[in-house]
Amino acid sequence: MAESPIYSHLKAQIGKEVADMPQGFSTWLQPKILKVEDGSITIEVAVRPEMCNPIGTIHGGIHAAILDELIGMTVAAMGNESHFVSLNMTVDFLRAVPGLERVRATCNVIKRGRTTMHIIGQVSDLNGKELSRATVNMVSSGKPLSF
Repeated sequence: MAESPIYSHLKAQIGKEVADMPQGFSTWLQPKILKVEDGSITIEVAVRPEMCNPIGTIHGGIHAAILDELIGMTVAAMGNESHFVSLNMTVDFLRAVPGLERVRATCNVIKRGRTTMHIIGQVSDLNGKELSRATVNMVSSGKPLSF
C-alpha cells in the first residue's frame, strides 16, 4: 500500500515539532513527533503554564486533548478514504504530573474497519510511568479526507 500524504508528512517531521498541519490545535499543542508507524504514532509535548490547573499539575482536559489530537493524527495518517470522527472517548487519569515537564503520548489502533476503529492511547512521563489512558471509538464521517 502506498503511503498517504499525511503519513509521509508526519514521517518527515520525526524529531521536530509538527508543522504545516491543516488544523490549528496541533500548532498550539506543539507536539514533537518521535515515531510514526502504520496505526501508531508517538509524540512528546512540553507542558506550559497555561496547560496546568491551579495546583500546578497538568489539567485533565490537556491530557484528553493530547490524546484526542494524537489519535486523530494517527487515524488520518492511515490512508483512509474518508475522514473519521470520535464516536466516544473515555479517559482515565492515573497520576498527577507537575507542570512544566515534558510528557510522551503513544496511541495504537486496535481494530481497523472501513467504517469504525477502536484506538487506545496513553500519556506517560519520560520515565515511562503511565499518567492517563484513553479508549476511543471512531466512525467514518463519509466526507473525503484531504490534506
